[in-house]
Amino acid sequence: MWTRIRSFFITTPAKAPEVSLTPMASPVPGWAVPADSFDNIEERIEQTFMGMVLGVHSPQVAPLNDFERNALKRFAALLDTDLADSRLIPRLPSVLPRLMNYFRDPTTTSRELADLIGRDIVSVSEVIRLANSPYYRRASEARSLEQAVLVLGQRGLRQMVANLLVRPIFSERQGHFSAIAGVLLWEHSEKTALVAAALAREKAGDEFTAYLAGISSNLGLLIGCRVLDALFDGNQIPSSLAFRSQWLQLARRLTAAVARAWEFPEEACALLEYRGAADPSRLPCEAMQLYSAQRFSQFHSLQALGRVATGDVAAFAAVSSGETGFALAMDTLARFDGRRD
Repeated sequence: MWTRIRSFFITTPAKAPEVSLTPMASPVPGWAVPADSFDNIEERIEQTFMGMVLGVHSPQVAPLNDFERNALKRFAALLDTDLADSRLIPRLPSVLPRLMNYFRDPTTTSRELADLIGRDIVSVSEVIRLANSPYYRRASEARSLEQAVLVLGQRGLRQMVANLLVRPIFSERQGHFSAIAGVLLWEHSEKTALVAAALAREKAGDEFTAYLAGISSNLGLLIGCRVLDALFDGNQIPSSLAFRSQWLQLARRLTAAVARAWEFPEEACALLEYRGAADPSRLPCEAMQLYSAQRFSQFHSLQALGRVATGDVAAFAAVSSGETGFALAMDTLARFDGRRD
């Protein structure tokens, strides 16, 4: 479906670097590593976030157990399969390609967009709900679909379309790990997408490409949780730091592979492939914006859940305040909180 709209995206980025999976340094079996023991505040935030995703808050400096080895093997094998398998990838709503074609046409009226969206009751309810949220700061309520379309504009509608595309895979609760992670990962995806788009807009970049990459950025983690669900019997848990490191790298690679299976625009696929690089400092500008958006959003999610120590709030702010876009990201995430009310 996305082939029809590729002409809307005119820049072709360089091929992303390959990501190799390498084991961590030789571990000391049985040593627990509390999140607050990491010297780097960014690492502490990521480890705390991963603890929330996996439901394991005290990772071990230990060799992979049998459950972890089998899970990594099966997870890696997915990269060699047909990812269009309907068991993993939800069916794309038929209204989406037509909406995207309408977005490309500057003569399209709000009435035409409203008529098209009106054929999908899920889209209708989402458009009206979003238009009336505090995020858009309206003095009066949008009571009709056409009014809501006018409020959102093309930017808001395109973001909503991306949400409708990705959200179904997060809403299905199939087992222990996906039930734990689903809501957290979807909320983090929304935050990442909004911040990535805001950062791109500030630099006069392609904000829809940034948004689409952000809203898709946790697909691999969610699919990885379903791999864990299929193997979990309650005897062992994914508790080692070595597992987390390799599982996260695989998840990023799988996210990019799913984006290509869905025929996302080349620019969005490239951003997700770059995100799998081992060294964030070498990322190009657009991919660095996505990386920053994920970091800021992790911090925001954990802070909202009371999972960040007071000292770490100050430390993260001190580390991040010098970065371009930090203040913009915090303002965007504050508005996201209003959008949900």
